Amino acid sequence: MSFLIDPPLLILSGLAIYFLGQRLEWSRQSKIVLGSGVAIVFVVFSALLYLDLIRCVFPLFSGLKGSEFMLHTNLTGITKAEVPSIVVVLLFLLYPFWIFGGYSLALLVQKRRRESKEVHSLADVRSRDRRAPEGFAVARNPEPHKAVREAIATLGGMDKFVRQGDRVLIKINICGGVPEIKGTFTSTDVAGVIVDMVRAAGGEPIIADADMVWTKFWIAAKDSGWKEWAEKKGVKLVNLSETKIVRLDFGEGSALGVERVSKELIDADVIISIPTMKTHLLTGVTLGMKNMYGTFPEVDKAKYHHKGIEEVIYEINSAFRPTLTVIDGTVGGEAIGPLSCRPVDFQTVIASGDVVAADSIACQLMGYDPHEITHIRKAEDHGLGDATTKYDLSNLPYPHVGGKDGNWDRPDPNVKDFYEWGIEFLLKIPGWETLFNVGADFFLYDLARLPVFRYLTPAFLQLLSDAVLLHLAKKETEEAKNSRRFNIAFVVAVAFFSLLGFYLAGDMGHSTLIFDLGFMLAILMAAVGASRMATRHLIALAISSAAFSLIVESVNTMAGLLSYAGTPQAFLFVVGGWIIIMISIFYLADLLRMWFLRLGMLSRLQSWRVLPFLATLALFLAFMYWEGYLMEAGAVVWIMYAAMADLGLLASSRRSAEWNLALMVSSIALGGMLELLGSQAGFWHYRYGEPLAVWLALSWAMNSFAVHGLPSLLGVEISAQACEAVPVISRRMPKG
Repeated sequence: MSFLIDPPLLILSGLAIYFLGQRLEWSRQSKIVLGSGVAIVFVVFSALLYLDLIRCVFPLFSGLKGSEFMLHTNLTGITKAEVPSIVVVLLFLLYPFWIFGGYSLALLVQKRRRESKEVHSLADVRSRDRRAPEGFAVARNPEPHKAVREAIATLGGMDKFVRQGDRVLIKINICGGVPEIKGTFTSTDVAGVIVDMVRAAGGEPIIADADMVWTKFWIAAKDSGWKEWAEKKGVKLVNLSETKIVRLDFGEGSALGVERVSKELIDADVIISIPTMKTHLLTGVTLGMKNMYGTFPEVDKAKYHHKGIEEVIYEINSAFRPTLTVIDGTVGGEAIGPLSCRPVDFQTVIASGDVVAADSIACQLMGYDPHEITHIRKAEDHGLGDATTKYDLSNLPYPHVGGKDGNWDRPDPNVKDFYEWGIEFLLKIPGWETLFNVGADFFLYDLARLPVFRYLTPAFLQLLSDAVLLHLAKKETEEAKNSRRFNIAFVVAVAFFSLLGFYLAGDMGHSTLIFDLGFMLAILMAAVGASRMATRHLIALAISSAAFSLIVESVNTMAGLLSYAGTPQAFLFVVGGWIIIMISIFYLADLLRMWFLRLGMLSRLQSWRVLPFLATLALFLAFMYWEGYLMEAGAVVWIMYAAMADLGLLASSRRSAEWNLALMVSSIALGGMLELLGSQAGFWHYRYGEPLAVWLALSWAMNSFAVHGLPSLLGVEISAQACEAVPVISRRMPKG
């Protein structure tokens, strides 16, 4: 193993993993584990050689030291002493990418092997000549097969869509879901009824889907039970990515131009789309129209974001307009879809020969205005279908027991538009397409299948969406814009003076990279947080923070509980740093508060709203005692913290339980990180020389509550401006 021999061996390993995986039907996780294992073995063994911890025993090279073999000093003349350590680290970091490169090369070879040079026009698409009856049907029944049959019967029966001898391609959603999460992929119960009805009408059904970047068709079909179901049903299951691939001219002026499609789509007499009824982080919903986007045989569908995903969805439906769309809402997926959905037992099926109408009705049942969904609005504007019908929810046979009729948890349309724009922008940067695919692979699919991360992934996505929503542009007055500009300028000015103090105190020379990056991140967070605050609230928070920084730092240093490098007094860097950190804590706490509100776990604990502060106080005292600082603190220290506790109790009694818990968590996390990084950088030292005094990390929660309590005492309740204000519960202290 060497830096010259390892890359080709790793590429060959990637090729072998792909072809063996195809042959032996390995799961995606199995291939990832194997690839990771190979990379680890190569890295560990090669590192041992490079560090000369083991001898080189390979034939023809047995006379070389390990490092000489790794660098092939006998051929290159390069010695270990001449190579910077960072270069060696980078070479080792490339090892997994060599394996990935080999795997990708195998994918490319397979794709080229299936691709034909045929070019077809829209006139060659056989299903375009089939005219479907107008109208739509909504059926609700706890038994899926009854709901499907009722919906199709309302449209006049399957005979209206399928003729004797028709080749019927039924596009389901397998690869766009997670096998462990019901409601993320099409139900076999619904598809089974459609297959029976197609056969009864004289058609030949084919069940189809295509590989996605995060999962492959046959693996997903096996894991979700579709493969076994198809064998029992005696129906053909087709991976469109493995069929004959031809080129289709989507017409002059189209975003797609001439694009690769499956020949199966062109040859189908009838196309039936059976999507799952679920939300989508980028497009709002994934229904009938979005389901047809999944027919592209290209594994790397991220490339279509370059062309505008909404436009591509419209164009694929314009070319291959489904003859019949049956939206599977028996169990749907709400919240942050398409993979991290929360199942909804909706017991509903929507059917129509007009895919736009079907999607429009489904949107209304979920709670969307159909015209909020860009591809639906675009399709209607171009005459592809009708999205104007208003559906009266009272027409449903019975209301949803969970109150979900028109009330699904769903991505905000503004957020999904932002994500869409952001991804399209990032994918224009060279190399980001591959990074995006790998990230989507791992985060959206692999983590979503693990027992613990299955729940953490959607929670993180929801928190991220909430954070994005807070900062999306809304209509605001010129006064509000000026206020935001002033607030950002104020934070920049505070940061400047803090950094000036940092320089004047001589701390720049012995700072660490991680501390510098952490402080820069805090400044950025403070600027973003300040942009959402009323100016008077920002000034109040800054003044209160500055006052407490002078008091707390001076009292603690004079008591000998900690000391600063160079001077024991609170200086410009510390005062400015306090202001920056307090604004950052406020910003993070506001985001967490929204998350806690969404979870609803504290909704019945408002009478115990001061509990987070009291818990902080108890932990603060306990660790101060355990770490030996309790007896060392003098009367002045105790008077200071007693006064801060009173202010903290006042502040916490006037806020919600969610806010108090969020402020506690944010303060301890950010404050504790600041304490640790500053201590490691040598800016301050604790009395007993430990890397981190836990009681001081906990004291940041005390600091934050007190900083908010002082303005509250003076009648100023600090809150965010651009979102729901932090609720003031009561202006009276709790009894007892």
